Amino acid sequence: MQQLRSLTNPFGVCKMVAQLEQELSALGLVTTIGSDMADFAKTKRVARNLDPAPMHDHTVCDFTGDRAFWMGLCDESGKTVGMQAYRCDRMDISLSEWCANYMIGVYMRRNELMVPSHARPPQGSIADRLSGILVYHGELWVDREVKNRRVIELFSRLGSLLVLCKWNPDAIWALTGFHMATRGYASRMGYPYIERGFLRWLWHSDNVEEVEYLAVAERSFLEQIVEESIQAQDGDTLVSAEG
Repeated sequence: MQQLRSLTNPFGVCKMVAQLEQELSALGLVTTIGSDMADFAKTKRVARNLDPAPMHDHTVCDFTGDRAFWMGLCDESGKTVGMQAYRCDRMDISLSEWCANYMIGVYMRRNELMVPSHARPPQGSIADRLSGILVYHGELWVDREVKNRRVIELFSRLGSLLVLCKWNPDAIWALTGFHMATRGYASRMGYPYIERGFLRWLWHSDNVEEVEYLAVAERSFLEQIVEESIQAQDGDTLVSAEG
């Protein structure tokens, strides 16, 4: 029987989730969550007039067994102004061995051609040591009409903590392009590790960049930011009491 793997501080995670949700609510935004990826596809078509990317497309991926969920942000009128999605995979091989082949396959199922220029990421990639329960984060979007720049950070970090509660993975990973990776967006969203050239494409779909960056947040980092948040709150409470 596989040994259960529990969170180090589940109460702290719950407190931080509640805090992030309250901050979004204070900005007039309502957070929704669901595991029906067909509903996600419908919502994205209405909100953005786009189909889901292959990694979160229920028509080419198997999401049975509670392997995916998605989140939405709605404004006070009920309009969808933000989205993101997560999928959980158990990998017996490293992410560097798994990723390119799997992505080529799901794109092919949608009759889209992806040809890598390199079979593996550069030597020394963090992906060489990532395996086990890994969660892919994609579809992150916040409407330009949402002016507060903190929303994308709050929304992404809330999703990461819900992933931690739901699957307690070894790591969360995402793919991003030059703009997001080099202007600090990835780190603001809670990814401490950014690696250039994880995927490099000779031929790729229109919505994919030739060189993709890998963003990674391992479990130890996610648990660390929870502890830092709790300590900061405790410090604020102590200062308030002394004052």
